[in-house]
Amino acid sequence: MPTAVGFIGLGNMGNPMAVNVQKHGFPMTVFDKNAKVVQNLAQSGAKAASSVQEVVERSEVVFTSLPGSPEVEEVYLAGGGLVEIAKPGNVLVDLSSVLPVTPRRIEPRARARGVHYLEAPVSGGVTGARAATLAIMVGGDASVLERVRPILRAIGPNIYHVGPVGGGNTVKAINNMMSCVNSLAMMEGMALGVKAGLDLKMLHEVIKDSSGNSNALAKATRNLIPRNFEPGFKVQLMNKDLETFTAIAKELHVPVSFANVAQRYQQAALAAGLGEQDTSVVYTLIERLAAIAQPR
Repeated sequence: MPTAVGFIGLGNMGNPMAVNVQKHGFPMTVFDKNAKVVQNLAQSGAKAASSVQEVVERSEVVFTSLPGSPEVEEVYLAGGGLVEIAKPGNVLVDLSSVLPVTPRRIEPRARARGVHYLEAPVSGGVTGARAATLAIMVGGDASVLERVRPILRAIGPNIYHVGPVGGGNTVKAINNMMSCVNSLAMMEGMALGVKAGLDLKMLHEVIKDSSGNSNALAKATRNLIPRNFEPGFKVQLMNKDLETFTAIAKELHVPVSFANVAQRYQQAALAAGLGEQDTSVVYTLIERLAAIAQPR
C-alpha cells in the first residue's frame, strides 16, 4: 500500500512539487489557505482538505512548503499546530527555506511526542520543481530520511543528508548566496558588454564556451534576452535567504562581503516594487544605473 502523503503550502514551489509526488502514485491530501491553488491537484485525484488537522488525519507523511520562519513556526508550533496534532510515528518534512534556529526549535518538540521531523530545503527554483530535478538538503535522522526517500525522489534525484537539523538550511543559505553573487556578476558583465555596443546573444555564446561560464549564464537566454522576469525565484525570497546567510555569518563571526553587495541589489529591487518578480529583474536596475536604453 503506497504511503499516504499530505502537502501543506501549494504556492509557486509547493504546487509543482505536490504534482510530482502525486504523479508517482502516492495518495495525496492537500491544503492551502488559498483554495484556488489546490484545484489542479484535486482535479487529478488529490483530496482537498479544509484544514491542517484534516491533512494530518489522512496522512502518514506530511510535507510543508511555506514562505519563511514565521509561517513555519506558526504551522508547526502554535496551538493546534502540526507538532501537537501529529500522531506518534508520523513524519513531518519541511521543504521551506528558513533560519536554522527554526528546525532546531521544532525537532526536539516533535521528538518528545514521538513524531519524526526533517528539514529538507530544496534548490532549483520553479523550473526545477516542475521538472522534478530539485536538489534536496536534508537535516535530521538519517533513518527517517530513508523512510521518506522514495517520496523525495519524486521531486528531485539529488538527495543529500547533511547532518543534524539546522544543517540543511545552512547549506541552502550558502548555496543561494553563491548563486545570487554569480548571477549578479554575470548581469554586470552583460550590461557592460551592451553599453560597449556588443550583442547580448553573442556575449552569451562566447562566455558559454569560455572560463566565465557558470549556471548563472543560463539566465541570459532564459530571462535577459527575452526580457522575461516572471518569477522562477522571487526577489523577496532571495532577499530573505541572503538575510539568513548573513545572520548565520554574524552568529559564527565569519566575515562576508559579497553577500552584502548582493543583498543591496535585492533591496533596491524591493524598493522599486519588483519583489514579486524573478531575481533576474535586477538586470533592469543595472541597466538604469549604467544609462542603458531598455528595450520596449
